[in-house]
Amino acid sequence: MLEKEIEKSLVKRVKGLGGICLKLVSPSMAGLPDRMVFLPESHFAFVELKAKGKKPRPLQMKRIDDFRKLGFKCFVIDDKEQIGGVIDEICST
Repeated sequence: MLEKEIEKSLVKRVKGLGGICLKLVSPSMAGLPDRMVFLPESHFAFVELKAKGKKPRPLQMKRIDDFRKLGFKCFVIDDKEQIGGVIDEICST
């Protein structure tokens, strides 16, 4: 499964829940997660999307670790089936 197909499913699911799923692009910092997920009731997380079976590059993992150390939720999704569980986790706190 291609990354863009998984990304499209995530965006659709988040919008269906009344949230916003912004594409994260920064010319000043490489390796940022692909998406910022905003859900109702102030729930937020960063999401890195990968094709099935692919792993984040070392710089991407460093950025994810940096955000986690600051207290933000970060997830890596490489399968459409993971989307529901990730959304549940984002909404859990």
